[in-house]
Amino acid sequence: MIASRMVAVMSGRRDHYFPNTEPLANDEMRVIALGTGRPFVRRAQANCSWLVELGNGDKFVMDFGSGSQANFTSLEIAHQDITAYFATHLHADHVGDFAQVWIGSWTGGRVKPLEIYGPSGAEEKYGIAHFVHRQVESFTWDRDTRLGILPDGGAEIEVHEFDYRESGAVYDRNGVVIKSFPAVHIFDGPVSYRLEWHGLSFVFSGDTAPSRSFVDNAQGADLLIHDCFNTVSQLIERSGYDEATAREIGRVAHTAPDDAGQLLALVKPRLAAVYHFFNDFDTGAEIEREIRNHYDGPLVLAQDLMVFNVTPSAIRVRMAVTPTHVWPNKTHHGAGFQVAARTRPRATMSRWLADMRLFPTLQCERSTA
Repeated sequence: MIASRMVAVMSGRRDHYFPNTEPLANDEMRVIALGTGRPFVRRAQANCSWLVELGNGDKFVMDFGSGSQANFTSLEIAHQDITAYFATHLHADHVGDFAQVWIGSWTGGRVKPLEIYGPSGAEEKYGIAHFVHRQVESFTWDRDTRLGILPDGGAEIEVHEFDYRESGAVYDRNGVVIKSFPAVHIFDGPVSYRLEWHGLSFVFSGDTAPSRSFVDNAQGADLLIHDCFNTVSQLIERSGYDEATAREIGRVAHTAPDDAGQLLALVKPRLAAVYHFFNDFDTGAEIEREIRNHYDGPLVLAQDLMVFNVTPSAIRVRMAVTPTHVWPNKTHHGAGFQVAARTRPRATMSRWLADMRLFPTLQCERSTA
């Protein structure tokens, strides 16, 4: 549901967003929900992910949970155009689509190294660098069989790990500053982000219980996205949890709707959107009612492919209309896909295996003895 007073009417703009049909203004930010659900993936809601597009051409993906990349590709954005990916923490519902982010974007046209930012951990094995390196190692066969066929650059990954304990800028380029600050979520390591550009600000909590850190760092946000889990009663009835488990998950590991309302009242953003709950016809009303016990400001209950256009004078919320049978955006499929971009040797199969082919091809000639 959307509070009517927060939606400013922009003349000449459509009620739905059709990807690649609305260039951003120089002072405009567009945020699209790629995944708003819980760790249980369902068709209605992918796991957590948010796309941030800026009027300067930069594009950032905040988290890339399982299933979220299908929503990204439905927007038909060139993978090459993503500036960087940011992870809040290493739960699968926030980084589970790593293979699609890396391999999927490479096969989809990305020829430059993938840039990923994320926090360290209490131990090296809990940090983003360890996660990425082990993921890459597990996909060794996949990567090595594509080298020599796809451009080399797409196989590379640049990992930027920063100290999860510190609050401050972790990215500062092209007029965009992205700050990280600690989030209170189960264990050491999770962070939240604040993106600032051209006088606009976007704050994304990731997963967190209400915290002083968030209240301090989210002040004055134009668009604030905050964790809000299903109510304890919904978790008991609909997920089958016992009461102790429901409370541990819904009120300790995450932010309960009632607590979310109290936090939003302290931050007072231009627009707040809550996510991380199953947003169904029979759950949303109770969640909003509990938030409204404490917060009467502009509020949205997020859905996948919800679009937020933010300018200094207005914020507009719509749903995107996207196709299902999409192909990769070919905008950059030019020189980068020429043979010169492939310098690694192509993998060759054993001669005995190649000899099993019914119709010999060049691949057979490249087999080993």
